[in-house]
Amino acid sequence: MQKTIGVLVVLLAVQLSLALGMSFSRPDLATARSDTPLLDLGDRRVDRLTIEDSENSQLVLARQGDGWVLPESGDFPADEAKVDLLLDRLKGLQRGLAVATSEGAMRRFKVSDDAFERRVVLAQGDEALATLYFGTSPGMRRVHARAQDDDGVYVVEFGVHDAAVRAEDWEDKALLAIAPAEIETISLAGLTLKRLPGGGSDAADAQAGKQTTAEANWTVDSLAEGESVNQVNAGALVGKLSGLRFASVLGSEAKPEYGLEQPELVIALTRKGEQFDYALGKRDKDQDYVLKVSHRDEYFRLPGHTGDALIKAAEREQLIVAASDTAGAENEAPPELLESMATDGTQDLVKGAAREE
Repeated sequence: MQKTIGVLVVLLAVQLSLALGMSFSRPDLATARSDTPLLDLGDRRVDRLTIEDSENSQLVLARQGDGWVLPESGDFPADEAKVDLLLDRLKGLQRGLAVATSEGAMRRFKVSDDAFERRVVLAQGDEALATLYFGTSPGMRRVHARAQDDDGVYVVEFGVHDAAVRAEDWEDKALLAIAPAEIETISLAGLTLKRLPGGGSDAADAQAGKQTTAEANWTVDSLAEGESVNQVNAGALVGKLSGLRFASVLGSEAKPEYGLEQPELVIALTRKGEQFDYALGKRDKDQDYVLKVSHRDEYFRLPGHTGDALIKAAEREQLIVAASDTAGAENEAPPELLESMATDGTQDLVKGAAREE
């Protein structure tokens, strides 16, 4: 019995020695306190972001004045809200518990210096403030991450796509947008729409099919007798021009394939007394459009549906109501009313009454 106890004591001592030895030899998975920021910038202000992917594609964002630009795209304006959101997300990342610390694990999780999905460098001027690595994803909106000055690999709430490396993902798509109320005239296809001072509904109401007053917003000189401006459609055109968003910037070099030698649509509008010219060309091979505006050097790609809708909204038939069309509209019940009457047999009565008048 005593011999057995002695053997057990020896085994326990060996186990304790092994455990103690392993505690000193194995990687320390608690090198940093949990729930602390992965990124600590103190009071230093980031004014430059460099994002790189695993294929060596790189994108730079730089602060310019109160906004952000894309230096490698000729300082084209970047989406300020999107850049600020990325910065906020990076600053809000928490360490949690490290899942690994070894160099092999860094490579396996793709957060090492030479193997990563994204490397993001935050800088102030020429000084790099911090470098973050993002790698494999263990789940939706979760990714393995590591700070350059930290051997720990952590799982953080982040998506690699939030750190895109394509310039078009960061361009300010609303750069061409203008306030609807600032548009004074729109000239196209021999017509010039003029905003009447103190007009009724604004462009947003008109686009939604609302009229806040019977007074018209827009007028056209030299219309034929009985013709008038379709105020709702004119408001819709204003809405499309004022809220114009492009898909990407194609550069500042004109190319024959842009279709601008024979544009599909040419519009001139005045805003605060200044004229802006718009030319829309069709790229047949890509089924999209190219837009050139007089106040910018760049050429902009518009999706096919956006260009089609703009061309349709600018048709004379959409903007001008002929006398015969007005008379027909007065003698015809609205389609939605006829549809609602179809079930109770009164639709024929309404049509008959219109014919008698």
